[in-house]
Amino acid sequence: MEADLPGGLRHHRQLEESRRREAWLRASNEITATLLGGTSTDELDLIARHAREVAGAPIAAIALPDADDRLVVEVLQGVDDLAGAPIDIDGTASGRVFRTGQPVLIDHYGDAAASWQGDAVPHWLKDLGSAAIVPLPAGDELLGVLLLVRLRHEPLFEQADLELLRNFAAHVAMALQYSRARADQQRLVVFEDRERIARDLHDLVIQRVFATGMALEAAAAVIPVNPGDAATRVRHAVDDLDRTIQEIRTTVFALQQDSTGSLRSLVLATVQDAKATLGFTPSVRFRGPVDTSVPGPVSDQLLPVLREALSTMARHASATEASVEVALGEDLLLRVTDNALGIPGSGRSSGIATMTARAEHLGGTCTVTSANPGTDLQWRVPLLKARE
Repeated sequence: MEADLPGGLRHHRQLEESRRREAWLRASNEITATLLGGTSTDELDLIARHAREVAGAPIAAIALPDADDRLVVEVLQGVDDLAGAPIDIDGTASGRVFRTGQPVLIDHYGDAAASWQGDAVPHWLKDLGSAAIVPLPAGDELLGVLLLVRLRHEPLFEQADLELLRNFAAHVAMALQYSRARADQQRLVVFEDRERIARDLHDLVIQRVFATGMALEAAAAVIPVNPGDAATRVRHAVDDLDRTIQEIRTTVFALQQDSTGSLRSLVLATVQDAKATLGFTPSVRFRGPVDTSVPGPVSDQLLPVLREALSTMARHASATEASVEVALGEDLLLRVTDNALGIPGSGRSSGIATMTARAEHLGGTCTVTSANPGTDLQWRVPLLKARE
């Protein structure tokens, strides 16, 4: 009993337990930060490695359930013989932990495992000593089990070690589950984006090509009668094809982008967020490699300007349609147009002054002119100056 220990020894033991708790907490926090930050692709290896280091165990393993109602060793550190090996849930300690959700301590794991393995016993199994096996719970679901094993000559795991390991496993299992759910959500966003792009190809590009083909057929029919009219129709068709090519380039470039943090995706998200106040979703068009060639300082200013332009439109205009264009050439152009009656003079000053100040900070300009009907806002900044 700890109460029967001399004061100095009891204090030393309490200090060691405090240090172990701190080490396990630090490890679980590091794993959580890595998983939620999306910087690790080997999640199970990460968990096993930290557990092995903190516990001072030469062997660590993580086993997950498969479709055949067995556990499969997905991660094994310290030895190689059993990687990928199945474990029966009935009649094994790991299976009992997975079935009941209760941790288990085994003082002579090598002997116990040898009895489960039968004749197929790896030569190193007899050297295994104490083992701690804990579940990996995520809410009501058990993801698998975590196993730590020490050698025969090493100290046995104690009940206090088991409780610390159990808390660690519960913490990292929840972080792992959340990380996987978020990854699934991000993949769903990508799938939805690809579906939208496919619709754009059909609704915009393909129909425009079809219309251009019909226009060229009509031009061919009037060449003998009115060559001048035919030439005009051909020029219009060429202009339509140029716009179609730009639409295709924009669509193909969007398909190549997986990052939800790209400038293109941030612009689209900003426009989508404005739907609630505008009552409709503005059309969006990109020209040029805006995701790869726009400097960070420009991106940092462009998004607030876009939000301000859409917010001003919602407050002071009665628009039913609007368009947003981000074009990259020698400079960057953000153009926002609508079909409203225009922004009243009393509502122009603060928002436009802010957008103008952001442009001038980058050596650019911001102009707002009346269209027929509507308003045409052009925010333009040079890229060379922004890179300096």
